[in-house]
Amino acid sequence: MKELTARIWNACERHPWLVMTLTVLAQTFHSLNNRALWFSDEVRYADAYRNLAVKGDWLVLALNGQPYPDKPPVYFWFLWVIDKLTPADMPTVFFIGSALSGLLFVYAGYLLARTIGAGRGTSLGSALILLSSLFLCALFHYSRMDLLFGAFILASHAAFFKAYATDRPGLWPLWGFLLAGVATLIKGPLGFLFPVLTTLVFLLWNGNLKRFLHRNTLIGFGAMIGMLALWLGGVVWVMGGFDYLFDQVLGKHVLKRATNTFHHKEGWEYYFIALPAAWLPWTLTLAGVPFRKLLKESFWTNIWQGRKRAGHLTYSWIMAVSIFVFLSSLSGKVLIYILPMFPPLAIITADALSRWSSDRVRRVWLASAGLFALLGAALLFGGDLFPLPTQLRGAGIAGTVLLAAAGALWYVADRGWKPGLLLMPLVVTLWLLPVGTLVAPSLDNALSPKRQALILKDYAERGYEPMAYKIYSGIFSYYSKQELFESHNWETIEAKLEANDKAALIIREKHWEEIDPKPEFLLPVDRQMISGQRYLLFLKDSPEMN
Repeated sequence: MKELTARIWNACERHPWLVMTLTVLAQTFHSLNNRALWFSDEVRYADAYRNLAVKGDWLVLALNGQPYPDKPPVYFWFLWVIDKLTPADMPTVFFIGSALSGLLFVYAGYLLARTIGAGRGTSLGSALILLSSLFLCALFHYSRMDLLFGAFILASHAAFFKAYATDRPGLWPLWGFLLAGVATLIKGPLGFLFPVLTTLVFLLWNGNLKRFLHRNTLIGFGAMIGMLALWLGGVVWVMGGFDYLFDQVLGKHVLKRATNTFHHKEGWEYYFIALPAAWLPWTLTLAGVPFRKLLKESFWTNIWQGRKRAGHLTYSWIMAVSIFVFLSSLSGKVLIYILPMFPPLAIITADALSRWSSDRVRRVWLASAGLFALLGAALLFGGDLFPLPTQLRGAGIAGTVLLAAAGALWYVADRGWKPGLLLMPLVVTLWLLPVGTLVAPSLDNALSPKRQALILKDYAERGYEPMAYKIYSGIFSYYSKQELFESHNWETIEAKLEANDKAALIIREKHWEEIDPKPEFLLPVDRQMISGQRYLLFLKDSPEMN
């Protein structure tokens, strides 16, 4: 087995791009169009894309017929290119976009590893770790812009490292800032803040901060500002003035989210809990960490004395810690923000596994086997017990795959680090087959507003005015193909209802219970549990009432 493992590993080292491509393809090809779009981002982004592609909202996105300042437009341009270059229709276009974004993210992670000086073995290992991260691989199947966002952030990090590794930066600062600018136009200011922060901290650590103070840095920064100014100028032009730019784009969705957010406000400890959960199964690498060594003064002395010779490991630690601390300082905290931390953590993990004793590596594989055994047993024996409003299909098959994976990891635990690293992406790929083809589609009625939106669409086509009270804006627009009248003020909704002879109202059950007195002219015709909350559909002047 040792010889066979060596042959496979060497072949993968020679063709890492092919390995990454085939693995992502194997993990995603079977689920490009076999489920509905889910609450909440998928259906909202779908409506925003349709408004771009059909109505021409290219510079300022629109959601439910209203300006949508939350996100810049570049990811939606990316989807448009896929739409035009492939025979795929919506929503397949969205899932292809997710898969390609995931592939670019893994590519960028490998590129970063090689750029900062990691060897071929460590770089390949880091890619295999990314390809077996449960959270990351699940995102290959979920339509949102964060993977593409992360890919450009990672590429910007690599360009900045090339720029300031010596005293002659060349054109690399320009590329670093341009890549950071594209990232910013995909999702927001974190696109340039992350790579600039990492670069400054790394240069400060190794005593080379003056390298950043170069004419080419200023040129690159100016080019990025010019790129962003073109879009911001377009926003001002489309919206007819600066009010929307300062109040919504820069004020509410940039400054306020960072300092006193109106959405996803969490305490400073949030990422200390979220990161270990999201980094599974690789969080279990802690089982092999020589913690006693970390308590020795000589360990930290050597790190400090060697800071001017800092290499790929130091850079990876600085990148991961800088992003973690910065994110923890923000008012708004979202799990997905930690994605750019995954590649440096993967590099650190791969390097550690390659250097550790066989006993420490064995602990990691046995801990991972234990995790897969627990998850597999939960799916196999407890799949029918999950409190879901729909029957879960394929959970037993997915659980069986994980139990088999646990056995395989137990078998290779004594055979070094390479067999386990090669096995992990294979495990996740095989597990995603039943999850993508059976489990995920069976969750549609629990996670997608499609069913209720289609009912709303039918009533709207029969002349009922569609409206909604206190919902996440735009979640019913894509599938209903309607622009709903939305409000968080009940008096406004009630006045609108009274002004229409025929109306259809969607409201969450918890908000309906708060209303007193309840209008007697509304008749409930449908209810659906969507992502843990029950949504009610009421009609005014329904056929059943006549």
